[in-house]
Amino acid sequence: MLSIPQHLRTLGGVSPYSALERAGYSRPAVQAAVRRGLIVRVRNGWFAVPDANHNLVRAVRVGGTATATTVARLHELWVHDDRLLHVRVRHSTGRLAAPDDRRVRLNREQHGVCVHYSTQGVFDRARDPLTVALAEMFACTDSSDVLSSIDSALERGKLQLEHLDLIRTWMPRSRRHLIDRADPDSQSGLETRVRLLLLSRRIAFKAQVDIDGVGRVDFVVGDRLVIEVDGRAFHTGSAFEEDRRRDFVLSMRGYLVLRLSYRQVIDDWERTRAGILALIARGEHRWAGRGPYAPELPESTHTVVVVNENA
Repeated sequence: MLSIPQHLRTLGGVSPYSALERAGYSRPAVQAAVRRGLIVRVRNGWFAVPDANHNLVRAVRVGGTATATTVARLHELWVHDDRLLHVRVRHSTGRLAAPDDRRVRLNREQHGVCVHYSTQGVFDRARDPLTVALAEMFACTDSSDVLSSIDSALERGKLQLEHLDLIRTWMPRSRRHLIDRADPDSQSGLETRVRLLLLSRRIAFKAQVDIDGVGRVDFVVGDRLVIEVDGRAFHTGSAFEEDRRRDFVLSMRGYLVLRLSYRQVIDDWERTRAGILALIARGEHRWAGRGPYAPELPESTHTVVVVNENA
């Protein structure tokens, strides 16, 4: 039989006493483990190993279960982080405690907690299943950001397409149609934001397009507008050179290349969005006598070695 701390770790590090009792651990044994410092009491009836995930412990201390963006972060999904602790609690719950001190009454703004009141689901675990957590995100997060997290989960294999129906059933009926916009081929949350903009305006585009001599580009809008979405990291060295090589080849062929940074898509989205729509309104996404071209250029004598930044 595992020790109490070992069994707690199999339950995610935080668990109610009822789960320990079902596994055969008596209350005196649990109390003895607390006295010896092997486990800690989070709140009445809940226990954790000392090095349990900080936000899971904080969510339980508030009086509920971690959900929404807090769980998405635990799964290492793409999230537009609001820096809040998201906790789902029973709809009938009265007094809630501060996440770092159960003796203090919760002040949502001061303690940075978003409370999700719920009449369904279970509350005997420290965190919600990913499907429930993603559905809960629609209650407090911009829909494009939630879909970015869902796309991220699909792309990383954290979710399968059949799991989308589980998310849908948990959501309010009026918002269930949004799940139909999820795309497992999206490579990042940044791409999802651009894709949803184009879909919302019914603008024709193709995603993840292979162009000879260039490789795969994120989007081709209309005939010639190429939109590339860079990640958070600043590209230097070989990655920087490869990006410029690709942009050069595309420009020589008559494509208009729009390379967007993380900051432009996340922090300055309204301006970026307006710029994309302005280009399309001017017809910049159409050939209209601009090409395509096939310029005869000498072979490059410079070889770029692309380094895998994820290695």
